[in-house]
Parts: sequence; structure tokens; C-alpha cells
Amino acid sequence: MTETDRAPYARHSRWTDPGEFAALLDAVPADPARLPEIVGGLILHPLFAGTATGRNADASLRSAAEIVGALLERDARPLEAARQPEKRALGTCRNYSLLACAVLREHGVPARLRVGFADYFTAGFWEDHWVCEYHDGERWRLLDTELTPDVRRRFGIGFDPADVPRDRFLAAGPAWLALRGGRRDPAKFGVSALGIRGLWFAASSLLRDLAALNREEMMPWDFWGPAREFRPSADIATDWLVRLDRLAGALAGLDAGAEDAASILAGHSWAALTGSILSFPRGKPVEVTIGAGITRSTGAV
Repeated sequence: MTETDRAPYARHSRWTDPGEFAALLDAVPADPARLPEIVGGLILHPLFAGTATGRNADASLRSAAEIVGALLERDARPLEAARQPEKRALGTCRNYSLLACAVLREHGVPARLRVGFADYFTAGFWEDHWVCEYHDGERWRLLDTELTPDVRRRFGIGFDPADVPRDRFLAAGPAWLALRGGRRDPAKFGVSALGIRGLWFAASSLLRDLAALNREEMMPWDFWGPAREFRPSADIATDWLVRLDRLAGALAGLDAGAEDAASILAGHSWAALTGSILSFPRGKPVEVTIGAGITRSTGAV
């Protein structure tokens, strides 16, 4: 992959664009080794938050600009300054990764979100997880900014969060191939805290990873295209399994550039992000229209 093919990942998407807050992101060091502590001082996962009255909507903030805006309303200091837990924005792994990606792109570092599964949070289970993948000039590395020093101690994680081993985080493509090949158990992939697991969920992750590779960083609970019809209680039709196998095989390359990602999307147009998506921001289905950097909910279905 050439530097030219990496270049689009060094530019903001509509979701990582900080808008009026660009100078604040530019002041944050683009050092992957420091970003877990910095981002971890700004974002707090709901599972670690306890009572979070008034911040329940934070996890649904889709853009870096929205996240930074919410942070500044509570604490106007520079972003490098760690906030008290009650002053942080609640967010899932996607929001940790989106903010890290926004910082790196603001400094011209090629970065993108990857959707997949991690085995380092729950023993014997691969949790749905999103990380930031960045290019260090030689190769792509995985950065997990949710792995603050405290989180690493809590879960006994000894590896470098700026270089997550690829056998500890499986991107959606390799994960799907392992599941379909019988090397992994679908019942051990999903969101254990919500009882969500199975091949249907891994199939939806393929679409979200493809979107992220094409700089459309959606939410973990967004579904579109065929994923709207995938259900835990129903088997995926054979013709869809064949299509998903092909998509997973295309996504499994570790060094894909922007041109490769666009080519995969063109060859699997059925997986493309649609203008209207089915989202479950609070566990209930809502139709959301994706606009130019904004979203509009059109009511429950």
C-alpha cells in the first residue's frame, strides 16, 4: 500500500471533523502511547460510570465535534487535562476510538476505526469492540484508548494498548471467517452484558467494519441493508451466508488502503450504508436519517 492510498485516512470524515474545535484537537499530542490516558480522561464507559444522571445521551453522540462540545460545557480546560469522572462524556469503545482517530487525523496521521471482537474483557468471551487503527509509517497498528492504566489493572491486561495483538482483537472479517470455519464458537461472540451473541451479530459487524474502512464511522447499534433482517432467533439464509463469506474474505487483508476499501464497497454494494438506518441507541428501535454530518431520528418503528 502506498502513502497516497493511506492519505484519505489522514483526512477527517464527517464524523471525526472537529469543526470549530480543531485548534483544541491540534493541541493534543498525536502520540499513540499517550492517547489512552488522554482520551480516558475525557470519555467514560457507561459500565464504569455507576450513576450518570443527565449524561445518558452522551453515548449516542455521533461526531467528534459533538463529543468535544459536551465536554467543554462541563469543563472548559484544554482537552489534555483529565476530567473528573462526572465531567467526562459517557461513551462506548466506539467513542473512545473516534476521539483518538480525530486527534490523529488532525495531525495528519492515517487512522481509521476497526470493528470486531476483543477477548481481554470477559474470560472465555469475545466482546463486541471497536479500536483505532493507525499507520506508524511502516505498518498498521491497533490502538485501544479504552485501555487506560486503571482499566488495564482491572482486567489484568499486560500488552501495549498502542499495539494491540491481532490475536486478542479480531476484526470483523477474520472473526467471521473463524466462526464460519468452525474455529470459533458463535455463542461466545457478542455483548455478554446484554445477552447478545451469535452469528447474526457478527454478520452485522462486517457491515459496520466496511463502513468504517470507508470513513463512515457509525454506532455499534446501527443496522442497515440486510442487517436489518438478521435476528438471533433466525438462521441467516444460505445465499446471504455466501455473500457474507465473500465480504469477510475481502476484509481480512490487514494492509488494505482507501482504494482497496472503496473497491470492496463497490464489489459488495448490498452492504453499503443507506440513507436511513435502524438504530437502537437505548435498546429500542429508531429510524435515523443520516445527513451531512448530522442525524435526525424519525420515530420508533
